[in-house]
Amino acid sequence: MKIGALFIFILLSLDQLTKHLAKAFIQLSDPDIIWIPHVLQLAYRENRGASGSMLQDQQFLFMIVTIIALAMFGYLFLEVDFKQKKTYSWAVVLFIAGTLGNAIDRALLGYVIDFLHYPFLDLILDLFNLSNFYNNFADLYLSLGIVLFAVDLFFFETKRKKETPHDHVQSTK
Repeated sequence: MKIGALFIFILLSLDQLTKHLAKAFIQLSDPDIIWIPHVLQLAYRENRGASGSMLQDQQFLFMIVTIIALAMFGYLFLEVDFKQKKTYSWAVVLFIAGTLGNAIDRALLGYVIDFLHYPFLDLILDLFNLSNFYNNFADLYLSLGIVLFAVDLFFFETKRKKETPHDHVQSTK
């Protein structure tokens, strides 16, 4: 669990550092910084809502959801084991780091700093009215955490359940 806590700290620090750098440097740039044409742009945004700026200014709701999520992730964190359950452990670490990263912004600033934009997704996101989709490292952590959790659940958890303790015991006869 100590290694999991260390990874959470490192990821959370990276998230907060990139957000502060975005506020200090990208906020002043006009127009947006095109890092990789048609793939990645950097643009400072203050998001007072959820993903895609949905549920604007619902800070109390976000606080309740964050507390519930952190309680659930904390419970899952009890099973973190980077030797036996790598994928599961990374998923839980990413969930916690991502949730805390955006919670810190909401608590201290009243909004989440977003600065990553993916122009190649605009056409698809326009279909769902999410054309102004910007995110940050905490959001990426949460997205990757969901993928890893699903992979663990569908592929590795079933293998772990099939194994029994006697499968690993060598006979001394």
